[in-house]
Amino acid sequence: MTTSYIKERVQELKAQKKLDRAKEEAERLAKEEALAERKRLSDERIAMKQSAIDSGEVFVNTSTPVVEETTSVVKETKKETKKTAKKTVKKAVTKVAPKKKGRPKGTKNKK
Repeated sequence: MTTSYIKERVQELKAQKKLDRAKEEAERLAKEEALAERKRLSDERIAMKQSAIDSGEVFVNTSTPVVEETTSVVKETKKETKKTAKKTVKKAVTKVAPKKKGRPKGTKNKK
C-alpha cells in the first residue's frame, strides 16, 4: 500500500529522468556533429594537400594551428597533486607496526 506523496515523488523522479535522458541525447548528438565537422575539415585539408603534391607543387601550410590553453590547468593540478602526495607520505611514515606476540623465532621448548 503506497501513499499519495510516495506516488507523487515517483512521478517527479520519472519526469526528471526523462529530462535527463533528453539532455544526454542532445549532448551526444552535438558531440557527434562536432566530430563529423572536424573530420570533414580534416578531409578537405588532406585532399588539398594531396592535390598539390600530385600536381608537383610544393605545398605551403597556410592555416594557423589551433592552440588550446590547457597547459596552465595541467600545471596547477600537478602542483596540487604534489602537495597532497607529500601530505600522504608523511602520514604513512608516522605509523608504527604493532609488536609481534609469541615466542621468539630462535628458541625451542626444552625439557
